[in-house]
Amino acid sequence: MRILITGKGSYIGTNIKSYLESFGHTAYEVDTVSDEWRNADFSRYDSVIHVAAIVHQNAKDASDELFNAVNTELPVKIARLAKESGVSQFVFLSTMGVYGVGKTLSASDSVIKSDTPLNAVGGYGGSKLEAEKQLRALEDDTFRLAIVRPPNVYGPGCGGNYIPLFRKLALMQFICPYAFTEIRQSMLYIDNLSELVRLIVENSSSGVFLPQDDVAPNTVEMIHTIRSVFRKKTHDSGFLGWFVKVFRRLSIIQKIYGGVMYDTAVSGCFDNKYQIVSFKQGMQKTFCGQPTVKKPQESE
Repeated sequence: MRILITGKGSYIGTNIKSYLESFGHTAYEVDTVSDEWRNADFSRYDSVIHVAAIVHQNAKDASDELFNAVNTELPVKIARLAKESGVSQFVFLSTMGVYGVGKTLSASDSVIKSDTPLNAVGGYGGSKLEAEKQLRALEDDTFRLAIVRPPNVYGPGCGGNYIPLFRKLALMQFICPYAFTEIRQSMLYIDNLSELVRLIVENSSSGVFLPQDDVAPNTVEMIHTIRSVFRKKTHDSGFLGWFVKVFRRLSIIQKIYGGVMYDTAVSGCFDNKYQIVSFKQGMQKTFCGQPTVKKPQESE
């Protein structure tokens, strides 16, 4: 298959490109910052994967106008061009943030289920949600739309501050405050995302996909897993955990121990076959290795 990835040089796009090529597909990246995408011959491609975006790490520095221009207007323009050129499928990388559910220390409010409403407003999540709505209007029998709403994506060389924060936190102490183990955070290793995209493209799938790793870890598990990668032992402390719970209203406690996750009932697309790397393996590869590109003969 011939696949066009709009968003040249991005971490996700570059990894998806390499992954698809390992299965014999021909994948190209096109720049969306310049007008390069306008001059691309979309008629050559079976599928377009749109990854370009102003992401949440830069949310504080971006205006609503910029979010709207890059995260809403741009993908819709590209999708229209793709449809007019005869492309049969458009894959849109959206975000878990369209639900408007922030990290919380409340177990009842931290799980996204099938009936959780889409409630994002403004900024990153709001602009992605508006793009989804406008893209749906373009979908018909000849133009299939697949929307992927990933949680935190991680892997070797991935930007952002989520994993580095936990790495620093885990390695600075051998005693872990044992608290809020019922609160979990969905994550997605880069190879699992790439495999999901491969399955979507090869099956000409449409619809909404809510992926996550095989395990949504709590903070205690995150610390244990990261320390085990570096072969360091960890001791849990219920006494320190009690102190953490006392100061639960502090923003730093909510940032470290809070979470939001997909219910496993909504993340089981393709019978979970996209979960080719476990959470523990993903952590190991993130700190010590490279993304694992499966051989074509190993795909089944």
